[in-house]
Amino acid sequence: MTPQSGILPPANGHALFTLFRRRLGRRADARLKALLASVSDRIIHLQGEDPQASGVIAFGPHVWPELYSSKPALLRDFPSISGAIHPAPASEVDVLLHLRGERYDLLHEFADQLSAEMSEWLDVIETVHGFRYRDARDLTGFVDGTENPVGEERAEVALLADGDWAGGSYIHLQRYVHRMEQWKKLPVRQQEAVIGRTKDTNEELPDEDRPHTAHISRVIIEEDGEELAMLRHSMPYGSPGGDKGLYFISYCKTPVVFEKMLTRMVAPTSDGRVDHMLNFTRAVTGAAFFAPSIEQLKQLQK
Repeated sequence: MTPQSGILPPANGHALFTLFRRRLGRRADARLKALLASVSDRIIHLQGEDPQASGVIAFGPHVWPELYSSKPALLRDFPSISGAIHPAPASEVDVLLHLRGERYDLLHEFADQLSAEMSEWLDVIETVHGFRYRDARDLTGFVDGTENPVGEERAEVALLADGDWAGGSYIHLQRYVHRMEQWKKLPVRQQEAVIGRTKDTNEELPDEDRPHTAHISRVIIEEDGEELAMLRHSMPYGSPGGDKGLYFISYCKTPVVFEKMLTRMVAPTSDGRVDHMLNFTRAVTGAAFFAPSIEQLKQLQK
């Protein structure tokens, strides 16, 4: 099975995240299914103008039964974390359109046209433009995505390898709003202790110097001698003088990895600690989806 084009390639200069919710009283019919099934071919056409363009369309657990007669075994709601002391809200979202490329004008045009064509069934509830900041850094000034798999491991981590839904991927997203004024007041050494890496050279702090509350201490999890991994395509976003932060999005062959990482970030686990980065940023959205393979996507029009 062939994965959708936006899952495996490396980062682009721009991304566009568009979230949709079903309109009240409207169900997915043959016309909407045909529009959804056309997305992969439309992206091929888009690549004629921007060869680096790619994209993914994915569906949440509540709209899924209207599209397919069976579902991926682990497709479920965004996790509700017991005992959380930092917010990890879940949003009412049914469809995700994740576009990537080097020309934002073309991504905007693509999403705008598709949104208009689907407006009879789906309302747009959020559209966010993500952009590359300097050398792949978050707006906090630290390099983002350092732990991403490389080479063939990207597919091994992100895609289901077999079964009816092979070539597909479980997706989680959260939009984080940074408290930049408070963050900028921290001396660099304290920022590094919060993240767990050096700011300029992006080197992981030694174990003896890295607090258990550092971000990477919470999200690097080893089981049976191996680190749990997922493929991140997160991007900074924001407007001058307005909200700004990180649009987090991950792709994985199982939702369990994200769920474990989020739990260790927001709730005291066996060591009683949480992620101190969350003192300087907060999640305002959260949603879970599955991106079917291109072959399964095109089944919608049959």
